[in-house]
Amino acid sequence: MRVLENLRPLTERWREEAQRLRTLEAHGQAAALEQAAKELDAAITKSESELLTIRQAAEESGFSEEHLRRLVREGALPCERNGSRGRLKVRRGDLPRKRNEDGPSSSEHLDYDASEDARDIARALRGVA
Repeated sequence: MRVLENLRPLTERWREEAQRLRTLEAHGQAAALEQAAKELDAAITKSESELLTIRQAAEESGFSEEHLRRLVREGALPCERNGSRGRLKVRRGDLPRKRNEDGPSSSEHLDYDASEDARDIARALRGVA
């Protein structure tokens, strides 16, 4: 479960509401909503762009370190290295997704894990606040 990813529709809703408020001549409220949407989008983008070690990525995604390394070797997970023998780093936004209630993901063979989902929410909220 990707909390930050699920916040993107919220920013779009805020922008739509800001447009509606402008038609009602509520320019101050519209500007405040637009600013909030802009700030939330920036926080989401920053979080998704953050480079994580394989260990951090495993903790956050719920996948094993070996599974993530295999995905890197297979070319299914982009990575960066510091030097020729440096540690693997992956972007948070590139981490594989587990199946959720909205349908299958790129990792259909894994079952939904509500406990991991709750941990993801707690981590994301600590990072955005």
